[in-house]
Amino acid sequence: MKAEQAHSQGRDVGLRDVPRIPRLRDAVPATWLNLVCLDAPLVAVAWLWLFARTFHVPLQIGNAVALFLTAWLIYLADRFADASNLKTDSPRSLRQDFCLRHREIWVATLALVAGFDAYVIWRTTALQTFLVGTVVGLLAVVYLVVNHPLGLIWHSLPAKELAIGVLFAAGTGVALLPQVPSTPGFVLAALGFAGLCSLNCISIAGWERDLDLAQRKVSIATRHPRITRHVKTICFLLALAAFALVIAISSAAPIFGCIGVSALLLMWLDASSSLGVDERTALADLVLLTPVIALILAAL
Repeated sequence: MKAEQAHSQGRDVGLRDVPRIPRLRDAVPATWLNLVCLDAPLVAVAWLWLFARTFHVPLQIGNAVALFLTAWLIYLADRFADASNLKTDSPRSLRQDFCLRHREIWVATLALVAGFDAYVIWRTTALQTFLVGTVVGLLAVVYLVVNHPLGLIWHSLPAKELAIGVLFAAGTGVALLPQVPSTPGFVLAALGFAGLCSLNCISIAGWERDLDLAQRKVSIATRHPRITRHVKTICFLLALAAFALVIAISSAAPIFGCIGVSALLLMWLDASSSLGVDERTALADLVLLTPVIALILAAL
């Protein structure tokens, strides 16, 4: 009986530590792209452009549009499943609350994006790109199934954030087909981008640890909190390695430079105590838009 009371009291404390219903009117402008799941697709297209330009790969507009729509579709579906699985009395983040408040519009948007994405892929995508993209897409579907109906699997395999980062980077790389370089510079750049995406997810998991505990979800932060406490150090090491590779592999300098700057910005976000969890989560994706700076500099 005492054990049950202690468990109940601990759960109540967790609920009190997390805002139950965030106020949308208090959201800063930076959060709006995150609320409608447009930040990740923009990040994917920005890095696709940077990889294509850096390694002199002709960028197929159809592939870029398909990447944007596919990334948006996956994030819309993931957000909808995540919010819909919450119990009525569960605390929730601003993005979860926004999705639940606009459920009908969300479902309609999902259907429209899925249809348009299928049309673009059918009309513009080469066979090789389609086949490899299908494999990555199926892996994304597997992730959605594992993460929601079978979410308890992360108790024994706490690799959700790593899986998301690798899948995101792989999906971006698929859009470069059929002319993906096989040089050491490209391989290191792809691995660095995947590492950056994974650190992005691990950082968010650390910031939302209390929320995940209150919602009884599993993340790397709930299973291995010590890892998230070292995010700043890992970000710094990634930035250091990226800046070293700027000098060592000058042909891929723009990509390594953007990885380094984004890693430092992610480190700053993790160290900042003046931002709320929702603002941090939104900015975590926006700090990955450093290729836009490269685009502006290239245009000057």
